[in-house]
Amino acid sequence: MPSLLDISILVAGGLFLPILLPCFLQGPLPVFDGLLPGVMDSNYLAHPMTEHVFLIDMGKNLTLVLLCAWASLLQTSVATKKAVATLMSIQNLWAAFVAHGLASPEMPGEPYLKRVFGQPVVVIDCLGPAALMVAAILTAPDAKAGKKK
Repeated sequence: MPSLLDISILVAGGLFLPILLPCFLQGPLPVFDGLLPGVMDSNYLAHPMTEHVFLIDMGKNLTLVLLCAWASLLQTSVATKKAVATLMSIQNLWAAFVAHGLASPEMPGEPYLKRVFGQPVVVIDCLGPAALMVAAILTAPDAKAGKKK
């Protein structure tokens, strides 16, 4: 039976799939421009560095999905699973409090806490999985020490 740790890691990785799959099919720039039309003007969208940055982000997202799948489905070490959950929690908190909190394109003039907690997508996609993983880390059994001879 999967543990809360396994489930939390799968949820965290799985939440990248709704944006990752369209990016693979259409490319990251058309997907971004379709989701947030008018945020970037045509000069920025046409610049090679923009595509470069978006491809790096897409690669990071794919790496995180694969890391989560590996840790939750193939790994038996609780310590490894806790490490992956810790890294994913840090990544999710960074996305919520830094990327959205400091540079939210949807609410640039709003107070910081409203930019973070006033966006249901940020709460569901970033803070929810982070809270689930922290709870799983704290409740998972510790790794057993090696047997004494």
